[in-house]
Amino acid sequence: MKKKVLALMLSAVMAFSLAACGDGNTETSGSANPNGGGTSSEPSESTPESTPAPESSEDQPVVSGEPTVIRYGTHWVNALDPYHVDDVSGEYTMGEAERQAALAGLEAIKNELNVEFEFIQYAEDTRTELMTSVLAGDPVCDIAVLWATSEATVLAQNVLQKLDDYVGLFEDDEASWLLDEALFGHYYLLDNDMDYVPYFPLVVNLTLLEKVDALKDADGNTIYPMDLYLEGNWTWSTFEDYLTKVDAYYSNVAAPADAGFYDTVQAYETDFRYAALAAMYANGSGIYRDGAIAADSDESIEAVQFIDKLRTAGLLTDCGLYDDGFVPRWCEGGNDFGRGATVFSDVPNWSIGGYASSCGDRGESIAIIPWPRADRLAADSEEYKQVLNMGDSVGILKGSKVDTELALKAYILYWQTYYKTLGGVDSVTQYKDSASANVLAGYGVDLYNEDYGDDALACFQAVANNLAGNPAGLLGIWENNDASFATILGKSLTGVDGTSSYDVTIKAKKDAMNNLMSDIANNLASDAIHDNQKPSIKKETVVLPVGTKYEDVDWTQYFTAEDSVDGVLDPSTATFEDMTGGSFQDNLNTAGIYEGDSSVKIHISDSSGNEETSRFKVVVYNPDNTEAPVITPKAELDTVAIDTDASTIDWKNFVESAVDADGLDVKDSITADLSELDTTTAGTYNVEVTVTDYAGNTSSATLEVTVAAAE
Repeated sequence: MKKKVLALMLSAVMAFSLAACGDGNTETSGSANPNGGGTSSEPSESTPESTPAPESSEDQPVVSGEPTVIRYGTHWVNALDPYHVDDVSGEYTMGEAERQAALAGLEAIKNELNVEFEFIQYAEDTRTELMTSVLAGDPVCDIAVLWATSEATVLAQNVLQKLDDYVGLFEDDEASWLLDEALFGHYYLLDNDMDYVPYFPLVVNLTLLEKVDALKDADGNTIYPMDLYLEGNWTWSTFEDYLTKVDAYYSNVAAPADAGFYDTVQAYETDFRYAALAAMYANGSGIYRDGAIAADSDESIEAVQFIDKLRTAGLLTDCGLYDDGFVPRWCEGGNDFGRGATVFSDVPNWSIGGYASSCGDRGESIAIIPWPRADRLAADSEEYKQVLNMGDSVGILKGSKVDTELALKAYILYWQTYYKTLGGVDSVTQYKDSASANVLAGYGVDLYNEDYGDDALACFQAVANNLAGNPAGLLGIWENNDASFATILGKSLTGVDGTSSYDVTIKAKKDAMNNLMSDIANNLASDAIHDNQKPSIKKETVVLPVGTKYEDVDWTQYFTAEDSVDGVLDPSTATFEDMTGGSFQDNLNTAGIYEGDSSVKIHISDSSGNEETSRFKVVVYNPDNTEAPVITPKAELDTVAIDTDASTIDWKNFVESAVDADGLDVKDSITADLSELDTTTAGTYNVEVTVTDYAGNTSSATLEVTVAAAE
């Protein structure tokens, strides 16, 4: 093993910090994706002192004069604006290493281009605010961050500038990674994340592998996946054989008590959508490649068939399923990996650190490994890729008053400086390799292990340097609609709704997938800005006495609708659908609570034809009822913390149930007599709570509420 080489690599990255990243589910380590949003603010007197930004190079001329201010809009300022502080703690919200890198970037664009970034927090949903501000001729910002999966919607709005005339700015290796691939024949989107971890990378619990005798060589040493990859033998057939041996060993080993779904330890529990996507890229294909649908290619079909083969054999398990029958539980395979309930999984990258920490607490080691390649491909084939689900994107808004070329030059210089400073390297191209060791160490991978430390690093670097983006997510054909890959894949693999096999279904659905993209392409081909945002609906609960006639109900009085462009909509333009198939009158004749498919649905559209729907909650009560409702306090009541504002207490949490004579829930009507409650002093107090049913009958109960110091 090359321990000296590893030691040198680790010492080269000692300057890196381990920053948390992701969506807040679990802490992880590595350089955080700095896309985000928020309101920029200078530190106040209570704000910690700023560490000075690195000084400019002595031979770099400083530009003088009034700087050009470029507004950088984002939905999450905490990870982008180095001056942003937490409202409660007063601490900077960026990690210190990332903050210093950002300050260096700001200094570089000021000194070299006389540009300053002003970080702008979106006041509402990104998709709405970008569209409405451009339509109004006053774009909210110049450089706009688009959160992941919002791109298809924003592209269809036609609010982004084409960047074709500026491709020359991104020609060299130091800048090329900042420009995303062309879509619909033009460049629209930028990147700024030095990606080195797939969205759902393949991970393995090495300690669990070491218990499987069938995986040992003649000398009794475990043959790790890293060995097979570095030898050029990490193929689909090898993976299948490997899983077969793991499954045979663990088929009778009980899963940990906190395992989410399965009673025994699984060989490979995962979300099959991400496994299938990884298999496609490992076979030189994908959902959308080289400007066209590729989900129906022979290579993609072969990849899905391999996943189905593993599923059918019980070597790949689906994490459990939602009630709809075809979408795996989000992140359940990763959660079970963290619990030690599965040997392999494709896990969300933002949670790797947390999973690895849980494994480490049990004395277990993990590794991040390449997804195995199709047997037809050579080990060094350029077709063999690891898939990267593309994260937040960036665009330049139409109507910006700032020179586009200057904005792009500032963007390039800022992020080049950011990563060079963060990595302590001389060029951006050096960053990824040097960061890999630090990232793996942050994930808890034992890089000093004599058996696999160097190999784990080598495999991770192979993943980092062999990534290919999945533009399907940018085009609206990855998930979230009936013509998306995830839906087609899920239904075809599970046979939901009588769906045929994947190869048949994907060919039948290809036109629908193309239609989704055609809508975007057609909008981009025009000069107009397109309003594609649905109105919002606010409803009241509809309360009606038994015997009310359906035709006598004025449904328009129970809701309001507002559109981001048209403003408040006329409720009389709405239509109403009886979700019971025309028999809602039967419900109006019977006391009960009706919602969802047993209620009435609102349909309302804005002037651009965007329709929103919603369903009423309808309560039908007996107006002749004279019986008092029944209120049942909880057996164990919550403790109220000292100095709690009594007016903020939700007394529904203290009541098990409150129902009228017909069994209708009336908990929402609870009121409380607070005259004896003193939340400033510890003790036990009587609080009388009262409920009123829809016919006006009341009932009360006295609660013994304890006020105590918070634990």
